[in-house]
Amino acid sequence: MATITRSAVGYYADFFVYPLVLIALVMTTILSTSASDPLLWIVAVLAGLFAWTLAEYIIHRVILHNVVYFRDLHDQHHASPTELIGTPIWMSSSILIVAVLLPSWWLFGVPYGSGFTFGMTAGYLTYSFAHHVLHHWRMLPGHPLYGWKRQHALHHFRHDEGNFGVTTLFWDHVFGTALKAQKPSQRQS
Repeated sequence: MATITRSAVGYYADFFVYPLVLIALVMTTILSTSASDPLLWIVAVLAGLFAWTLAEYIIHRVILHNVVYFRDLHDQHHASPTELIGTPIWMSSSILIVAVLLPSWWLFGVPYGSGFTFGMTAGYLTYSFAHHVLHHWRMLPGHPLYGWKRQHALHHFRHDEGNFGVTTLFWDHVFGTALKAQKPSQRQS
């Protein structure tokens, strides 16, 4: 079975590289020879953020739970959720360039394509940070993020699959895969 267990430097690279990518996308927009409306750029960013939530859900539900190589890696993550297992930055950045940036520039032009890519990248960075927090920060009942951690734990520890969204359960509700915690009387003994 394939494994990607990374060094701390490799694991945390997203948190250093992607903020620089976000800055580069803003600079690309500013330096673009195409005229752009700042309000439309913000709309493009919001569209990218929204698109990220759907991409996150599809990637998690379809690819990480069904495509052989990725499923094996994701199974390792489920077996050892605090290990440094994840997507290498060379892979995520390649996908970002080929599947998001270049098509966005072609479809929307450089300024708005950069805005859309900014939204997708910000969504991915938020996902990476949120997923790290949910697995590595200790949260007791009463902590503001405890409910979020509990919802993600249902994904890891329930036999029925669901709660594929990490940053939001919106798409889980849309597609009927949202898991609810069982009440004590519903638990099997």
